[in-house]
Formats: sequence, C-alpha cells, structure tokens
Amino acid sequence: MRRPHFDRLAAVAFLTLLIVPVLAGCADPASGPTGAGDPYFPEAGNGGYDVDAYEISLRVDPGSGALGGSTTIRARATQALGSFSLDFLGLEVESVSLDEATVEHKRKGGELIVECPEPLGQGEAFSAQVSYSGVPGPLPDGGSLSVGWQHSGDDIYTLDEPRGAATWFPVNDHPSDKAIYTYRITVPAPYVAAAGGVLTATEAQGADQTFVWEMRQPCAGYLAAVTVGDYVLRESRAPNRVIIRDYFACAVAEEAERAFARTPEVLAHFSDLFGPYPFEAYGVVATDLATGAAMENQTLSLFGRDVLEKMMSDATIGAVYLSHELAHQWFGNSVTIREWDDIWLSEGFATYASWLWLEHDRGPQALAAMVEDSLDTLAGRRHEPPGDPGPDKLFGASTYQRGALTLHALRMAVGDDAFFRILREWASRYQYANAETRDFIDLAVELGGGTGVDVAGLLDDWLYGDRLPRMPPAAGS
Repeated sequence: MRRPHFDRLAAVAFLTLLIVPVLAGCADPASGPTGAGDPYFPEAGNGGYDVDAYEISLRVDPGSGALGGSTTIRARATQALGSFSLDFLGLEVESVSLDEATVEHKRKGGELIVECPEPLGQGEAFSAQVSYSGVPGPLPDGGSLSVGWQHSGDDIYTLDEPRGAATWFPVNDHPSDKAIYTYRITVPAPYVAAAGGVLTATEAQGADQTFVWEMRQPCAGYLAAVTVGDYVLRESRAPNRVIIRDYFACAVAEEAERAFARTPEVLAHFSDLFGPYPFEAYGVVATDLATGAAMENQTLSLFGRDVLEKMMSDATIGAVYLSHELAHQWFGNSVTIREWDDIWLSEGFATYASWLWLEHDRGPQALAAMVEDSLDTLAGRRHEPPGDPGPDKLFGASTYQRGALTLHALRMAVGDDAFFRILREWASRYQYANAETRDFIDLAVELGGGTGVDVAGLLDDWLYGDRLPRMPPAAGS
C-alpha cells in the first residue's frame, strides 16, 4: 500500500503535467487577437468579436480639418474576452466605456486595446464607446496615393482602401467584418456633410447643421465614407426607381453634371445584367480636390477634380470611370472580398462590367477593343497573376485587366446564357456577405460545368498561371 502523502504528490504531479502545457499554449486566453489573419496585411482588423453596428458622431471644423466626437461599436464576442482591440490611429482618445461604464484602455502601435473589467463570454453582446479628438491625417499607401482622412482648404473627404478607415474612427478594419452604420456629422452652415447610405435628418443647431446618414446594409470599414464641403445636391431617379443623389463641389458642378448625366441609365442596365441594385440609393461626390483616383465608397462613389478632368477629356474614359465605380456596388460592396488576396473579385469584376456597358452602349466592337487593348498591354510583360497579386501589386494592371480578361475567357468558353447566370447568382447568393475566389470557382463549375468546359481548369490558368493564357474561342464556334 502506498503512503497517503505519496498519493497526494503523485496526483499533484499528474495534474501539473495536464495543466502546464495548456497554459503554455495560451498565455492570455481572454485577449482578442490583434489582427484578422489576412495573408497580405496580418495586422489589419482584429479577432475575438464581430461588429454589428457603428454609430459615428463627429463635429468637424472644415477650416482646420479638426474633429471631435465619439464612435459606438455594437458587437458580439466570438470567444471569451478579457480585452479586445480596435484599429485606431493618431487621434487622442479622451475616454472609453464598455456597456456605459468607463474602462481602462491603452494604445499600442495602431491598436486601441480595451480592457474588460469582467470577461465577456462567448456569444455575449456588448457596446463600446470611444470619445476622441484631433486633426486626422492620411497615410501613405506605398504608392502615389495617400489613404484615410484627407483635408485641403476647407474640403474634406475619406479614401480608405485598403486600411485608411482607422485614421478617423475606431474600427475593426478588415473587409471580413461588415456592419451597418449611422453617421451624425455636425458642420458649420452652409457646409454640407455627406456619407454612405440615406440622409434621414438634417438638424439646425444655431450656426451649425447636423446631417444624419444611415447605411442599413452591411458595409466593410474601407467603404465607409464622409465628405464635407461646399456642395450642391442634384437628385434624380434611375429608370428602375432607384434614388440617385449627387454632391458636386460648386466649382466643378457644371462639368460633373455632364460627366454623370448617364448614371441612371447605367444603373438600370447593370440591374438587368446582375440583378436588383443592392442598396437604397446611389450617387457620387465630385470634390474640387485632386484625389488621385476614384473610389467606390458604398452608395457614394468619390471622384476628384483630376479624375473629372480625365472623364471630360475622353468619352470612353468617362464611361469607364462612371460604370466601373457603379459596378462595385454589386461587386466589392454588396459581395465583399473575404481577404485582400481576393481583390480581383472586386476590381476585375468592376473592370469587366465597364466593358459590358461599352458593349451595350456602343456595340460588340467596343468590347472587342477593350479586350484586345488589355491583351496587348499584358502580353510579353511579367506580372503577378490576379488570383494572388501580392500586397505590393494589389492594384496593379493584372488585378484589373487580367481579372477582367478572366471573366471574358469564362464567357467565351461557356456562352452568354451560362455566363450571365453565373454573374446573377454570384450577386444574389453572396449579397451583403463575404466571398473568396474558391467560392466563385465552385459556383462557375456548378452553373457552367454542364457546357462540357473544364471551368475549374480554365479559371485556374487565368487566375494563377505564370503566363497569360490564350483567349478561348466563343462557345459553339
């Protein structure tokens, strides 16, 4: 018989062998990951929770670009949490509360880490409010553009792709975590504040005005948008009754009205091709600032003075810009990429949609010209395949042009009936959700495989092959 104290010691040792490896594997099991695990931007976004809604209240001084306000994040824990992180850059945090109780917080790099006095349980809903102030500034994106909050003179706009949203509000800044938004933006009269969604109220407060906007469909953080300026509003309806509201800077309003006169027509045509327009309204902001690019902010695309000048100088360029950003409302905004290596699902689709508009408006020869021009541009050049362009080539020619050519190759191989059935089902099946390239390949095989074409092999060659494949002949030819 063993002595009692030996039995107790043996039990302690046995339990220690069980417990220590578990603790070593998760030193702080209640801390949410400070990154969503994106293959291109590992530090983007955060883990441990899903956001349901953002309520953003800002008081903006157009002259200085300064803002003060608060953002309330309504979310649900996906694991037990003793702390969680939000992406937030630059601005001074004045206070943080969790379920209306002030809590401790700290900053580390681009993270705002919120401490939970009592751990949040998996599945538990919570509300965090961050109050902050300062003068936001943009971030370089590694190229010629800067992203985030932009201010010059008394004009302000946001251009946040891929990681600029954190310059002006605390956010889970990864496309995989979509949420609805409410914006309350206070500016001195007569300035106008526009944002994504629908304008639900305009409140006068002495010399100030507060514009209340609601985005009632899920939106990725990089597609959230605010703009402030001396704007005139132009309203219309598309033939399918979708509301269109455009905000034009007074200095460029005349040119902008001409440049975007056909928006209702394009929107109605895309609704015929891809299925019903997925949001409550659409429109554009044309600012008097040079933006360096257009941006498909959800329901309110952004165009700068420099882009507008290009559109006015050439009718084809104008048609491509207008239709490309509008097509993103289906492809990129409603159906949103799951990770940044899926970017061709946004940019390649919008590029091909612009070619489809030219085909409808000007005939098959216009589409053929865009295809040939893109093949010539890419031929003989080394470029990363669109299915995995890498973070440095995220917005390179391959993503846009070879991505679009991939869709054209699929159309040629399976025929128009199957191809447009695939596009409509893609827009419908993943509406307001996230999707990845594998999802599209599976869908294309499901709906196009009956044509006798090796759809998976064709898409694999076009998306991942080192060399530019040959365009297949038209189905049945």
